[in-house]
Amino acid sequence: MKKILSVICVTVILAALLLPAALASSLPSWYPDDIHAERFHGKNLPHVVDYADIFTDSEEEALSRKIEAYINKYSYDLVIVTDVSNYGIGNIEEQYAIDFYYYNGYGFDDDYTGSVIYLNMDPYDRYVSNVGTGKIEKYYTSSAVNKMQDQTYPYLRDGNYAQAMSLNIDLIDELTANGKIATKLSAGDYIAYGGISAVIGLIVGAIVSGRAKATMNNVKFARYANDYIVNNSFKLRNVTETFLYKNVVKTYIPPSSSSGGGSSYHGGSHSSGGGGSFSGGSRHF
Repeated sequence: MKKILSVICVTVILAALLLPAALASSLPSWYPDDIHAERFHGKNLPHVVDYADIFTDSEEEALSRKIEAYINKYSYDLVIVTDVSNYGIGNIEEQYAIDFYYYNGYGFDDDYTGSVIYLNMDPYDRYVSNVGTGKIEKYYTSSAVNKMQDQTYPYLRDGNYAQAMSLNIDLIDELTANGKIATKLSAGDYIAYGGISAVIGLIVGAIVSGRAKATMNNVKFARYANDYIVNNSFKLRNVTETFLYKNVVKTYIPPSSSSGGGSSYHGGSHSSGGGGSFSGGSRHF
C-alpha cells in the first residue's frame, strides 16, 4: 500500500512540474511569458508571416510590396499572418490575430493604428479573421467585414490564398480611403435590377399610352365594318416571305455568388490579453 501511495505522489509531483512546460509548448513561439508586459512598437517587422507555408517566395514578396505601398500611402500598419492552428488562444476566433498584432509590436502612432489578416489553416477549422485597431477600428463594422469576406471567400474556398490576400489588401485600401466598402453586385443582382427596371418601364409606358389614347377624339362610331375603310385605300396583293436560315443565340447566366457554402461570420469589438481595443470578424472556408 505504501508503495502505491509513493507512486501516486511521484506521479502527482511530476505532473505538477511538467504541466506548465506542456502548456507553454502548446502556444506559438511568439506568445509572451508575461501578457501584461508594457506595450511596444516593433522595428523592422515582417508584414507577411507565413507560418503555415501556403505562399511561394514570389507570392510572399508580391504581397509584401503591396503592403508596403499601402503603408507608405496611409501610414497605417498592415500584416498578414498564417498558421496551422490557433492554439486555443482565447475564446473567439479573432484572438490569435489580435494577440499576434499586439504582442509583436505592430501598429503606428500612440494608438497602434493598423489591420491584421489571419488565416487559420487547421484542416478541421479553416477560417479568415479581419481585424482593425486605432484610427481604422471604427471602419471595421459587421457590414464592412462581411463585404470584405464575401469577395475573398471564393478564392479562399478554391485554395487561391495569395489572390485572396492580394484582394484583401485592395479592400482594406478602399476601407481606409472611404470608410466603407462598396457593395459588389452579382450576376443575379443585375438580372433582378434589370427585371425591376423593365417592370417600371412597362408601367410608365402604360400610363403614357393611356393618356395618348384619351386625347384621340377623331375616331367615330360606325354602324358597319366597311364604313371604316377609305375607298380604294386597301389593296390585297399576293406577298410571301421566305426565310433563308435560322440563328438561335443562347446566353449563359452564371449562378449568383453567395457567402454560404459552409462559411460563417461573427465579430465585434474585442481586446488583447494585455489591453487595447480591436474590431473585426471571422469566416470559415
